[in-house]
Amino acid sequence: MSLYFIAVVPHKGLRQKARVFSKDFAERFNSVKSFENFPHITIIKPFHFDENQEKILVESFSLMNLKCTPFEVFLKNFGCFPNKEKPVIFIKPVNSTELQHLYDEVQPLMKFHSYAKIHPHLTVAYKDLSPENFQKAWQEYQTKTFEDSFMVDKICLFKHENKKWNLLKIKYLG
Repeated sequence: MSLYFIAVVPHKGLRQKARVFSKDFAERFNSVKSFENFPHITIIKPFHFDENQEKILVESFSLMNLKCTPFEVFLKNFGCFPNKEKPVIFIKPVNSTELQHLYDEVQPLMKFHSYAKIHPHLTVAYKDLSPENFQKAWQEYQTKTFEDSFMVDKICLFKHENKKWNLLKIKYLG
């Protein structure tokens, strides 16, 4: 079994801006996991699938007949999931309705993962952000400002191999 997930990936300039924040978390708050990953907004959370059947997964992804057309995601400021054990700090999408609609269309077609609602976000610190460092970082980041946007014109299927996520297939919207 291998791990896969589906995400939207912002343009290079926005990914570089997000990585500046992830680098800050790595250097000042001892949270390096997000800096090791790439900036994205998850549409379908990581799921296990038989690697021997990967061709079926890629074909299902490729053949999806999506009605969703390209849309712009506006990002503004920071939010958090203050989970006691594994808190998360992220950049907030302002218009998450379109991302929910995209999920609502993709999820039933993939049939490999099921949950009712997504909480779209662009993570800048997670997994190894300690509760203590979360408190320190959140005091600063809850008032920090950030604004940008990007066009969502495709979704990407990734596979986890060799300790990193690798792009398997791109599906364009519209």
